[in-house]
Amino acid sequence: MRGYWHFPAIAGVIAILYQLLDIKWLLLLFAAWLLWLKLLKKLNINVWIITLFSFIIFSYIIPVIPQAAFEESSVEAEIIGKIEGEVKLSSKQIQFTLNPPYSSTNLLVTYFPDKNEDFRDIPLKHSLFHGSQCTIRQSIEIPPSSTNPAQFDFRQFLLQKQITHQAVLKDFNHIVCTPESGVLPLLYKLRTDLLNKMEYRWSDYSAPWINAIVFGDASGIEESVTELFQRFGLSHIIAISGTHVTLVITFVYLILVKGNIITKEKTHLFLLIFLPVYSILAGANPPVLRAASMMVVVLILQKYRWKLPYSDLFSIIFMIFMLWDPYIIYNVGFQFSFSVTFAILLSQAWVRKTKSPVWNIFQVSFVAQMAILPLQIYYFNIFHPLSILMNLVVIPYFTFFVIPLMYTFVLIHFFPGNLLAIVDRSFAFIHEKVLIFIEALDTTLFPPIYLNQLSIWSVVFYFTCFLLFMKYLEHKQQKRAWIAGILFILPILMTAGKPYFQEEGIVTMFDMGQGDAMLVEAAKREAVIMIDAGAAFHFEDMEPTRGVYKNIIRAYFHQRGIKELDAIIVTHDDVDHFGSVRFILEEVKVNELIVSPYFDVELLKEFQEIQPVLNITQVKAGDILNFNDSMSFQVLAPDIDSGNSNDNSIVLYANLGLKWLFTGDISKEIEEKIIRNYPGINIDILKVAHHGSKTSTGPAFIEAVQPNTALISAGRNNRFNHPNAEVLEVLEDNQVHVYRTDEHGAIQFFYTDEGGTFSTFFP
Repeated sequence: MRGYWHFPAIAGVIAILYQLLDIKWLLLLFAAWLLWLKLLKKLNINVWIITLFSFIIFSYIIPVIPQAAFEESSVEAEIIGKIEGEVKLSSKQIQFTLNPPYSSTNLLVTYFPDKNEDFRDIPLKHSLFHGSQCTIRQSIEIPPSSTNPAQFDFRQFLLQKQITHQAVLKDFNHIVCTPESGVLPLLYKLRTDLLNKMEYRWSDYSAPWINAIVFGDASGIEESVTELFQRFGLSHIIAISGTHVTLVITFVYLILVKGNIITKEKTHLFLLIFLPVYSILAGANPPVLRAASMMVVVLILQKYRWKLPYSDLFSIIFMIFMLWDPYIIYNVGFQFSFSVTFAILLSQAWVRKTKSPVWNIFQVSFVAQMAILPLQIYYFNIFHPLSILMNLVVIPYFTFFVIPLMYTFVLIHFFPGNLLAIVDRSFAFIHEKVLIFIEALDTTLFPPIYLNQLSIWSVVFYFTCFLLFMKYLEHKQQKRAWIAGILFILPILMTAGKPYFQEEGIVTMFDMGQGDAMLVEAAKREAVIMIDAGAAFHFEDMEPTRGVYKNIIRAYFHQRGIKELDAIIVTHDDVDHFGSVRFILEEVKVNELIVSPYFDVELLKEFQEIQPVLNITQVKAGDILNFNDSMSFQVLAPDIDSGNSNDNSIVLYANLGLKWLFTGDISKEIEEKIIRNYPGINIDILKVAHHGSKTSTGPAFIEAVQPNTALISAGRNNRFNHPNAEVLEVLEDNQVHVYRTDEHGAIQFFYTDEGGTFSTFFP
């Protein structure tokens, strides 16, 4: 089998894709490939049989996670189990997985520390370590699933980790844990102790970088920095990967061998023991385990002078990982790590022909970025044209400066505090400047391209052309390489440009809980208008939180490739209607903000400060809003100051395939005024006012405007009991079909000039 292990590994990958994507033609492709190998390539019969068995075995063991239907349920229960893996700590939350005996599924336990609690001490006080036996008495619930297009599906994410339920601890009296002795619990406890020491000995700026790069805990790094690295495809820099393991080995080798401390043979023996230990200390994530496993095997092969091609080693490690834990296929780090390593192995011949170290870095960076690009788009809906060049700059900076320095910081953390302060400030000074430089490039040069996921045929076409491109480069066939290079980028460009050729417009009512957020996209992306952009908020100070924008609105913007809004129309100045506007203005270009003359002046000043060139327009009844001749809205209210924020809501009438009425939070009094002022008004679709409150949607109004369909945005189990039973009865009596975000999730209307159809996130 020497030199042929990549065949069963490829068969395993085809089996995985066949099971996960349910693409029947992959089975035919595999059969054709097997015949080609046997008849034309004259493959050894033993290799051929092992390849066939690999496909069968992986087809059988790969777990297929069904798309879970939305449901909410909880039950009081007592569960006994062991803590599996590390206890994840941050100032925001503490999380660990509990594995009950004789069960194939796990329980996710979460605790949100108070501001005055030292979250690092909590595991020590309550014995929260790997292997601890715990008894929990708590309300156990099914994790929430996504209810909007493009929204992260937390339930599906947990199911891919064999976690079916969760418990949110409010009091540690509800859980009792007894620590277990053993090597693994000791190592996980040591990891926690080291994370604590780094935060105690180093500044608030340096400690998060040490913990991220050395111990794989990036929870302390600011979200804005994490997102910046993500946009440039640099996420692997702040998550431990094979590069970090290679540098650790080099570091150890230089100290022990070049420092004449021990012999080369004893250093190899030390590394055989150290690498598995460090894998646990570094969080035991798949990229670290892959790199450490491969290096351990290489050291063993060197010790016994056995030879094995790297392609064989890589293929065997890949299959062992899959057999050990089939669910690992869903781990993003596993997918990225093995994809990049496989691509670099394939490109070795091309890279070796170059003598320039700088050009070598560019080649490796290019291959790595292109190999994971479809994955990058699938998970993050993003591609940055400058990502390869940015890797060329940032990777050497981290490889030769930041990463070695962070490991050095761990080794010298016991030095006197005044000495640590000097090196700490020096690092912070340099690192801040580099991050400012990256941020400047992010804001001034090419913006990232946001786009929807590639179709399976686009991915097949992409990788076929990419492999041809690499082959032609290796054989110095420049013209063919250029053609293949242009072709493999085409699926990206076509997917990014798809909204600009789409013949349908889309109206989306987001399911954002108790509030309003609607997006209107004209056909061919001729105009994009937001009508309200609410947010959840803290009841203590009524300040909006970023969650709705980040997880729902921005996620949809990225998937649809929306980088600019023609306008945001904010119906009135309640936080459940304007709360996300400030976050949108911070990240998206908005040409116009449209409000009533009675909108909060202080809020307008705040919005203007975020985008100084923002054009703020005040409208009232009788005005017409026209956007690029692709959509227009007639303003029906307000005409005077009603002295009430809800009654001062902007009311809009529009023809978007059918006749729409957007009503903000107006009361019955304003509804009656509208039908008096516009006696002939007749509509098809009504955005029900005030989330279905009984203060709105009067019988006279519904009988006058005669809608066929009503949309209600309301939170599940909200404390206001919206929508009100009387409102629903009025709509039912008038034979109005009702869509509700609390029951249907996000609601979308796809329209053309001739009409349109509704689609709900949940059937």
